[in-house]
Order: sequence, then structure tokens, then C-alpha cells
Amino acid sequence: MSKPDAYTIRSFVEDLRREHPEQIIEIEDEVSIDYEPTAYYLGLRKKKPVLIFKNLKGFKNFLLVTNIYGSEERLAMLSGFRSIREVIEKWSSVANGIPKEPLVISNLGDSFQTKITGEDLNLFDLPIPSHFELDGSRRGFSRYITSGLTTTVDPENGGIINLSFARIQPFEKRKFAFDAGSHGHLWKYLNISKESGDKLKMTILIGPNPIFYLLAASFIDNEFGKASEIFNIKFSPGHRNNIPIPSETEIAIEAEFLPEETFDEGPFAEYAGYMGYDSTKFVAEVKSILMKRNPIYYDIQPSNSSEHVNLFSVPRSSIVMKSVREALPKGPNYQVVWPHYGGRFISFGSVDSLEPGLAKQLGISILGHDPLWNKVVFVNEGKTDLTMEASLVNLAQSNEFSERNVVRMSKMFIISSDPTRDESGSSGKVVFVTKGNNLQTGKSVGDDRVVVKTNNGNVLISHDLREDQKVNVIVSDDIDITDEEQVGWAIATRLNPDEDIKIEKNRITFLATRDIPSVARVPESVKEKVEKKVALLTRRFH
Repeated sequence: MSKPDAYTIRSFVEDLRREHPEQIIEIEDEVSIDYEPTAYYLGLRKKKPVLIFKNLKGFKNFLLVTNIYGSEERLAMLSGFRSIREVIEKWSSVANGIPKEPLVISNLGDSFQTKITGEDLNLFDLPIPSHFELDGSRRGFSRYITSGLTTTVDPENGGIINLSFARIQPFEKRKFAFDAGSHGHLWKYLNISKESGDKLKMTILIGPNPIFYLLAASFIDNEFGKASEIFNIKFSPGHRNNIPIPSETEIAIEAEFLPEETFDEGPFAEYAGYMGYDSTKFVAEVKSILMKRNPIYYDIQPSNSSEHVNLFSVPRSSIVMKSVREALPKGPNYQVVWPHYGGRFISFGSVDSLEPGLAKQLGISILGHDPLWNKVVFVNEGKTDLTMEASLVNLAQSNEFSERNVVRMSKMFIISSDPTRDESGSSGKVVFVTKGNNLQTGKSVGDDRVVVKTNNGNVLISHDLREDQKVNVIVSDDIDITDEEQVGWAIATRLNPDEDIKIEKNRITFLATRDIPSVARVPESVKEKVEKKVALLTRRFH
């Protein structure tokens, strides 16, 4: 049975134009790469479109495309599944399969029409955007490659090729700094290189077949082989590096790691929505740049964009749910979602069985199988909407709060990027078990308060605790209390369950008001310039 062809960036865009034109917004106006693509994305993010910038100021031969993975439905389509639920159920088995066939190597000359080497090399000739105002402010280089997949060969096993994400900051025409803070395979290879003094060869892929982005986010190796087991994909030999390149890649940067050099890049807008100041300070030197004719520069919006979070979260969700379903009793239907705005720190689940303690066990299992991130978990006994508002409403329908429906654990391990972890580096974690049916009896919205009424208690969302309800959510002044995603983001990233959830018999208060690192923002002048154009696009999009 023949394998299907994998989507390319170009073929996927064409398919969307033909089958789902409502999912694409093409910007014809001239756009600067300095913050403007990100400002457009932020203005249109709730519509989740693929954005195509056709007129880049100073880069007339390029298109810039972003947000392909901003929709879970598109993510499922690109990975060969019918729904995101099917991806989560089956992806871990796909990602951990063992490739059986060799890569199909084609002719480099048929793949890349532009090859730049020597004195002509200049990374700044690529339309690498500046995304947020504080990006790279340590050293003044704000442009970051966010979509580059770093391809390396295992120094201890030349038959294994690995793909890894790394943020990349050009600081000279032929040099870039990069961060490998995820401590995966790339981190291992770089440290072997530092110990040996050998210059590890690496090829940066910008805009390869989209399936490679999901594979690279799965913390596995041998991604080329695994992709080839699913799809018909051809590879080209490297030009200056002995590393194969997927033939449909739009731009490839061949480089080598310089183990003796460092460059203090950063800060950078991280997935929780705040500026991250850590950096591994690695440096590489460019040997060649290979490009298609009229190349597409693919850009992944950083910070807590839906695409950024979907890419790292969905593969992990598949691993977690596979483990949870294997460990828990068979038969009941277990559903769990990790909303992208919560950066995996918060999740909502349900179980259709009323077996005593099973919902609580599901919540504890989620914490146990996702120890780096999850810290606030809501699980409902019975079917419900898996949203922030539904979870708070279901919590308000509880008769009382006790150890039967609230499990709080103190001083637990959490990833270092959690902005609310305590001085020891740990955080509290909590599971809420509810039996609600998401039934609201009314809702009132004012300038300083939102009250959602149920038949057994109310939910208050406000900036100050001026009144008491059964469930109270207090957020900082910069949070829009009418925006469910912003409220969820505050609970996920501005609250430590050890200290910031006050639990009484008939009342719970969430204090999501902690001091936080700088929020990732575009310059105000750019935001104002783009807002008017976004308003016109929004009307046209409808």
C-alpha cells in the first residue's frame, strides 16, 4: 500500500485556499518585519487564521506565513488524523514507532534554487521578525528565528538524526546565538561537542514539511525516519554539512556549533506569556543558506500563542493520556483538555462513571503523569463543557468543600518557567472534583465584577474582593474579567496553590494576583498602527 505525500507549507496553504478559505487571511499591505506580523496575529488570534504577509518591506522576494498550527483542527489534518481527540489518543504510538525503511535521498539541484556561501552569507537578508518589544534587549538584537528546527547527528551514533526546537538570534552576518534550554537530545549532543572540542554540525530548517514540527516537539529522535514511515517524503543531501535535508524545506541554514564561544542573547517571550531571562548562550557559525525560489519564511509566534503552546502541548497530552488510560480502570470515558492559554499549568477533565473516587483518581493521575507543568486540575463526574467558566460553575454547585472534593498537595516539583514557584523552586498543586452540570441561572457583567449564578452558589470574577460569593476569582487589573481566556491565564500563571487558594467549608477564593515577570508586548505605536487594519480585516473575514 503506497504512502500518502506529506503536506508541504505550499500545498497546505493551497488546500486551505481551496477547501477552507475562511481559515486564511492574506495581508496585501506593506508590512514591516519589526513587530507588525505579531501585532496582526494578536489582533486576530481568537479567529485562529493562517496569516500570509505578501508584501514585506525590504524583502520583496519572500512571503511570511504564520499560525498554521494555531488551530487544533489544522494540527490534526497535518498529522494525518481526523480530529485533535484522535491525535491525542494515537500520536504517542506514532512518535515512538521504530522506522524500518531507509530515507529516500533525491538530488539537491532539484530542491534548492538559491545557494549562498562565503562572503555573500548574511543572515539579516532573511525576513527574520522582531516579535516583542523586550526580545533580545540584553544585547540589542531583537530578531529571532522561532520556526527553525535544529537538525543534528548523534555524535555517539551516526545513524540517528535528531530534530529539536531552539530559539535563534542572529547577531552577526554569519553567526547566531541559540538557546537549548529544554535539555533534550540537542542539549546532550552540544555538551558532548563541548567536552570533545569538535564543532558539531547543525542544519536549521525553516518551513520543512509541517509534520516535522509536531515530531520535533515530541522529545523523540530519528524524526526523519518516523515521518517517512507515515508519509512519502524525499530528502536532499546537505551542501556543506553531511546532514540530509527534507527536499520541500523552504530555507535551510547549514552551520556548525562553536563550543568555545558564548553570546548572552535574550530575554525572550516564553510560552507562559512572560519574558524569560534564562539562556544557554550557545553560538554557531553559518556555512551556507539554501532556499527555494521566492521562498516562504515560516514564523511561529512566540509567547503564549496558540500555535506555540499547541506544538509543545499536544504531543505531551498524547503521552499523558496514553499513560492515564493504561493505568486507570478500563470502561469509563476519560476526557482531559489543556487549554493553550494555560500553558499546561491548568487542565479540565471529566469521567462518565460515578464509581466512588474515580474522578479524584483521574485528577491525581494527571498531576502524576505531567509533573513538569500541571498544578490546577478540575475533574467533573459526568459530561460537561471542558472550559474555565464551566469548571468554576461546576465548582460553585458543590454542596461544600472538603477533602472529599479538594486534594491539595504542598511543595511539589514544577518546571522552572512557572512564574509563581516559591523560593525553593516548588509549587502547590490542587485537584477539584465537581459534580455539576454547567447549569447557569443568570449572569451579570459590570465594570468591576462578573457574577455567574447557579442554583447552588455563585461565581464572582473581579479585581477586588468587594463581596463574597461561593467561588471568588480575584485577578490583577490588567486582566479583562469578561475574557474567559485571560482569567484562565491568570489562574494558571499568577497563582501558587500553596498560598493563593483560600478554602473554607462554603467558600473558595482564587487570588491570581501575584507579581509576575514582564508581560510580552509589542510596542504601543505598532499596536495602534495595526489595530485599524485589523478592524478592516475582521469585517472582511466575517
